[in-house]
Amino acid sequence: MAALERVFARPLTQDDEDVLSEIDKLYAEKVGLRPFLSRSSLHFYVRTGHSFVAVRSGQATGFVLAQSVWNGTRPTVYVNRLAVATLEDTESRSALLEAVTKSAYDAAVYDLQVQHPSADVQGLAALGEKQYAEKPLRIFERILGSRGQKVVVED
Repeated sequence: MAALERVFARPLTQDDEDVLSEIDKLYAEKVGLRPFLSRSSLHFYVRTGHSFVAVRSGQATGFVLAQSVWNGTRPTVYVNRLAVATLEDTESRSALLEAVTKSAYDAAVYDLQVQHPSADVQGLAALGEKQYAEKPLRIFERILGSRGQKVVVED
């Protein structure tokens, strides 16, 4: 029996666009969101220093997109998307959460906030296992302009 190759996280690069776009589309469909990744968002997140790709056996298995923001009180790393190709892939999620947590700590940013869909129950469990606590907040969205005229209902 061949040994399973472990998952590791590496920094995001522009070369990841095609494979991560596919993972993002699949993940978004599974959890009832719109895809988040685009060429311009990838370019932005490559530069943040807090965005990573999970890799197993040379293949991308997920990604985390995060950025550090000074909100006038303290710096905070905001995770805008934590996506995996397979919802049951706890090892990829774990590697990504460890990577973003370490990058925040190394940058002396000690507050982290994660936007995560309620439909991704395994992801919520992974966040809890890594000592992320759920806060009593909700995100409200309003889209202005021509994009906002399309009514999109999401649970």
